[in-house]
Amino acid sequence: MPCRVGVVGAGPLVGRAHCLLLKRLAADDDVELACICQRRADDTALAEQLQVPLYVDAKEMARQEALDGVVIAAPTHLHLALTQACIEGTKLRRVEGRGGTLKALLIEKPICHDLQSAAELLSVTDSAGVVVLVGHQRRHSRLVKRARQVVTDQDFGPLRGVNMEFSLLKPDSYFCKDDPALEWRRRKGVGGPILINTIHDLDLMRFITGHEITKVFAMTSSAARGEEVEDSGGITVTFDHGAVGTLFFTDAAPAPWSYEFTTGENKKYPPVPGNDMRDCYHFMGAQRSLGFPSLHSFSYRGAAERGWDAPLTVEQPVVQMEDPLLLQMNHFVRVCRGEEVPVCSGRDAVESLAVVLAVQRSAECGRSVAPSELLAEVNKDAVSACRLDSSLLPISKEPAACSAETTTARAGRKLLETVTGSDLASPQSA
Repeated sequence: MPCRVGVVGAGPLVGRAHCLLLKRLAADDDVELACICQRRADDTALAEQLQVPLYVDAKEMARQEALDGVVIAAPTHLHLALTQACIEGTKLRRVEGRGGTLKALLIEKPICHDLQSAAELLSVTDSAGVVVLVGHQRRHSRLVKRARQVVTDQDFGPLRGVNMEFSLLKPDSYFCKDDPALEWRRRKGVGGPILINTIHDLDLMRFITGHEITKVFAMTSSAARGEEVEDSGGITVTFDHGAVGTLFFTDAAPAPWSYEFTTGENKKYPPVPGNDMRDCYHFMGAQRSLGFPSLHSFSYRGAAERGWDAPLTVEQPVVQMEDPLLLQMNHFVRVCRGEEVPVCSGRDAVESLAVVLAVQRSAECGRSVAPSELLAEVNKDAVSACRLDSSLLPISKEPAACSAETTTARAGRKLLETVTGSDLASPQSA
């Protein structure tokens, strides 16, 4: 039997790519794109092109189709509701005596828009025995894997620091001010580069270095567009062993210094003129340093005395490039079959979400914030309400309060109204 996968939210940025990858895998492997779930019943073009059934209700989709896996590529604030809908639909299918067991979900990053929702999502999936893989697809990149090998090797560190940059220009059409379905992209705490883009970079800070981020300080600005959501900012982090990292971000400047443009992995973006691979990340260790994605490694190998008077040695490995989204989808199919464990589990993704939400709170409060503060708040609320197991979140420490004038700046609070029943049946494409 083929591994049957459904896709919820087949929008042009991410969901459509997942559908095409599944069709591509179907030609070479025992995989099937079983169905698509869209927000509107008249959004039929992709389903007709790929010749698969179209649903407008995720619960009904999971009830009618015998699915091994589901890809959830709808906006972040709908991830919990759609996860619940898929699991409820699968339960109804079992009650009706029809075959099929939902084994795994591939949920686009971030896993949720707040930690409470993330904890609830993990509680629901754990109870149902459904494995969660979160779509931090850059972890599957050949370049990222090689960088991780170099930075975590004993002849690199200890790590001294990291410098990252995310700079590009999102076109006006991205914000689609005339389309209410895309209004969330301009809403603070739901859209914006911190939650949508820098979570990739901050996740790679953790993944490539092998170190956890223990504290963040952030300053942000919305001066470029004057929207509610930020468009630029600077982030400073400290790691668990004392090293420091920085990340500058903006989605309002014409520039090539971002993961997308420097790696060239995502063919959606046009190539930047010039033959040299530019670096958007720099990793500094006690014994060598690394530029990414060029993978140029600098050291004083062989010098009588290491230091600025000696010439630096430059090394660069050869890496065979491959589409990280394709590698991730192959991995997801193997997760569905029980052959592999997730490269980025739900709990691992919660760690990266906590870092990003700490960035948001720091920008609001004007002070440094530990991600563990936010995790502890959710744990405390969950235990007191007797609804969640505190072990669902990876860190449990006592929170430190914001200053008196900023006590309302709670990154973990619900920033949206409760998802309605119609939202369950209406996945919007990211």
